[in-house]
Amino acid sequence: MKIKNILLIILIIGLFLLLVSMERVQMESTGHKVGEMLEEINFKEARNQYLRYEISFYKSPLKVMEEAEKKDLKVIAPQNIYIIEVNDEHSKAS
Repeated sequence: MKIKNILLIILIIGLFLLLVSMERVQMESTGHKVGEMLEEINFKEARNQYLRYEISFYKSPLKVMEEAEKKDLKVIAPQNIYIIEVNDEHSKAS
């Protein structure tokens, strides 16, 4: 009887240790996945910051003027701008 009890206790302890080690492996795996996702988030945030910089660069007045000069566009003085108004009877609300 005593040998059966000892074997049963050893079996229970072994199963408990196996369960603990499986949980530890699962925690390590989950931690690794979290680390990968955080790295991916940091990469995407850096990429977004770079894209915001590029957008602001290309929208800057200096860059717009450079592109206009490449296409031979000139700055027109305000007194040389004419506005043509079209009176459309159909567009007026009655």
